[in-house]
Amino acid sequence: MTREKLISFLPDQFPEPEVFFVELTGVTYPDARYRINREHSTVLCLEYVISGKGHVETGPRPFHPCAGSVYALPPGLHHRYYADARDPWEKIWVNVRGSLCEELLRLYGFEQPVYAPDCPALPLFEELAAVCEAPPQDRYVFERRCTLLVHEILLLLRGALRTSSAREPSPAERAKDLLDKSLSKPLSVEELAEEICLSPSQLTRVFRAAYGQTPYRYLLGRRLETACLLLRGTSLPVREIAAHLCFSDEHYFSSLFRQKIGVSPLAYRRAPDRLA
Repeated sequence: MTREKLISFLPDQFPEPEVFFVELTGVTYPDARYRINREHSTVLCLEYVISGKGHVETGPRPFHPCAGSVYALPPGLHHRYYADARDPWEKIWVNVRGSLCEELLRLYGFEQPVYAPDCPALPLFEELAAVCEAPPQDRYVFERRCTLLVHEILLLLRGALRTSSAREPSPAERAKDLLDKSLSKPLSVEELAEEICLSPSQLTRVFRAAYGQTPYRYLLGRRLETACLLLRGTSLPVREIAAHLCFSDEHYFSSLFRQKIGVSPLAYRRAPDRLA
């Protein structure tokens, strides 16, 4: 069972719940099994990731929040989010609803999910949680404090989105980055797909759409490019270059090199300028 600290409210604890109502707030502690799936959500979800990582799927483009990030999931949409299996997140969050929330989202252009990789909103989330944990007896005071804190979080999120030039990379871009970092270590398409949180077939499809080739062909090409650099710039034996770039053996590497480059590795080394 997922470990969470939850604080919930009934509508009548707010003077005008149709205008503003905190449905639930709390802290989710690291648990690889944590996942939420909402069809046509009725609440605005505001969440701050304290540590770890997670994955949010809503609309055509998923994103992958990590420590220090904030995201808002507006009502009316289908969304699914879950903890990273290897580094599950800890996060503090609030679910609110009402016409005031919908109007603020409209004014700020947050009618679709928004995500800021770096947003210093933790103190606001903690203050809101503290207010909810020990609410004032006066419902109007309670509503006002919660309303102002939610508004401040949205303002801070808007500012982070405006000032940050960071953009969450697409799955294809993330895959390409991992492939570029894996020239000298084994990496299968299945392992890559798991890291990107797609199936192998989905990964191949989005990668081909972005780069015109499969992940395997891209990695093979990058390794052969690196082999050319090593043949030009070092005296490493061919067998060591083959092993360094994760080819199964020297014979396979030499055969593939000749097929793709047009000459053997040794011939390329002897005349790199003419063959480059």
